[in-house]
Parts: sequence; C-alpha cells; structure tokens
Amino acid sequence: MEITHIPAGSRSAADIDEVLAEVVDFATIINRASGLGTDFDPRSDEVRQELLSDDGYVTHQTWIGRLGGAIVATGIAYLTLRDNLDLADVWCSVHPELRGQGLGSELLAEMEASLAAQGRTQLTSYCEIPTATRDADLRGAHLAAESGAGSVTAAQPDVAFLSHHGFAFKQLERCSVAKTATAAKLSRVDLNAGYTIETWTGPTPEHRLEQIAFLHQKMSTDTPDAEELGEEESWDAARVRALDAKREENRELVATALALKGESAAGFTEVAHFDDRPRVGWQGSTLVVRDHRGHGLGAALKIANQQAVGESTQVERIYTWNAVENSWMLAINDRAGFATWAWVGLWKKRLA
Repeated sequence: MEITHIPAGSRSAADIDEVLAEVVDFATIINRASGLGTDFDPRSDEVRQELLSDDGYVTHQTWIGRLGGAIVATGIAYLTLRDNLDLADVWCSVHPELRGQGLGSELLAEMEASLAAQGRTQLTSYCEIPTATRDADLRGAHLAAESGAGSVTAAQPDVAFLSHHGFAFKQLERCSVAKTATAAKLSRVDLNAGYTIETWTGPTPEHRLEQIAFLHQKMSTDTPDAEELGEEESWDAARVRALDAKREENRELVATALALKGESAAGFTEVAHFDDRPRVGWQGSTLVVRDHRGHGLGAALKIANQQAVGESTQVERIYTWNAVENSWMLAINDRAGFATWAWVGLWKKRLA
C-alpha cells in the first residue's frame, strides 16, 4: 500500500482541491458502512479545512493509503499545539470490502512511527457502535471499560482492532439525539436565587470572552475521567476568538447558553449547525463547574439552548455525547428529551 502523509499546511490549496472530492467520497463510504446514518456524513468544507491549515491551537495530520491509485485506507490525527504536546487523538479506517487484510495495521504502524518521532507518545482513539449493532450481540463476549461503567462487544471490528494494537478501553460514551420540537414543549427550569442564564448565537460577545475561556479550560478537568485523556488545557480570550473565527470559516453557527452567578461563570452549553446541513444540530461543550452543581443548571442550560435553537433555526434534531458514568448529565439529557442513538468507546495507548 502506498501511504501519503499530509500534515495541515504542507500542501497548496490547489493540491488539496485535487484530492478533496476523493477523500470526502471515501469518508462517506466509511460512515455509511458504520450504520450511524447520513447525518454523520463528512462535510466537504470541514475536510478541506483540516487538510489545508490549522488554527494555531489544534492541527491535523492526514494519511492516505492507496492500492492501484484508489484510496483504500485513511488516518487522521488531531494534535494540540499549546498544551498536551505529547498527545495525539488518532483514527484510521479501511474500505469495508478490504478489511482483514492488514491494511489498517500497516496504516496505524506508519502513523505511530511518525507521531512518535514528533514526540506524540500518548494516543487516544475512539470507535462508534450503533445501538442496533451492540444490542444484536448482547450474549456475546463484552469488554468492560476501565472506568467501571459500560462495555462494548468484543467481536465488533473496531473494538477487536484497537484491542489487538495495544489500546486500552478507558470509557464508554452514550450518543443521544433529541428533537427540537420536543424541547419546545418542555418547561423551563426555575433557577436558584442568584443564578441567571444568557443565550446568544454566533461569536462570543466581548464581555463574555473571559467566562467562556474559563469554562473551556474547566472542560479539561471537570468532566468524568478527564485526567485519563490529557492534562489541563490553557484557555484565554484570544483562544476563544480563534475558535470563533475557525467556526465562522467552517460556516458553523453556534448557539450558546451561559449560566452565571453574579458575573462568575457557573456553566455553559453549545449547539452547532452548518448552513449546508441546516436540520442537524451537534451538541458541543456542556459543563457545570463542580462548585455550582446540584442547582439544576445542567437541565436549565440544555432546555434553554435547545428552545433557542428551535425558535431561531431550521434545526430539527440535536446529537450529544456523554460518559455513561456521568449519570447526572444523562439524567439531564433524558429530561431534555434525548434518546440513545449509538455508543462510543474511548481508548488510550502509550507508545514505547
């Protein structure tokens, strides 16, 4: 197999545009084979952006494997540039008709060698399993998450591949979906004294940059088992502005709900959608800071933001992800109308 390595920014826009359609078509084949549904098909704009450049905080590296000139395997690594400099989030895929022939192993070995040479010795990865696939083999062998909550079917190809290549199954997440029409009928949560919620759509207002930066930084420490997946990230107003700029370039519109106690940030939640896929929303970060939990803020934030999205956009359904041991957030999602759609396994490997 001929493998081409494309770090973001290493090729001209013309070079990227020559391979873009082929890469997107292959990624679409992989998603259709996964059973997750067309809502999860790749977006051409997003793939182009990842191939072409980074935002100064996160960069992407792509590997393309070919046989006879046709793409048969791809890999991608997400690398932070300001913190967790030994970490890489990796994922590789092989054409469904060519699996079991060692192509994935060959591609992963190439990726690991390159990343190790760059000092990226802590790898994280994931696998996605539709509910119907997992439920079809409930009596088969299962692999338990090291978090102590949840399991995945050991025979699932992604699970078997990651296990075989030395990745440890750290955590199971539940992917859920909710309809905005359902959220519109929900009652808003009465807040405890001293708490307020603000909502907006688009870039973060200047007077809220510091609060949003604080909450993004807390996302790397205050979520379940966060320490397993990297160290605390560093966020400031400039990084929030850079994230907003990247979203605008990607034609991504984000609705945000922010919980405050006085002027102190207590929690937030985000939902994104894209103008070329207007009926599908994607839950972004959601967090209630540890010191402010137990006041109903999670449900209040989710419901307020879902209703704002339903009122101001064409979004009909929103997907979200949560660790299965995060029972309080799952209960909030149930209250906000979410139902299980798929399962996601989170994995980690330390390179020698």
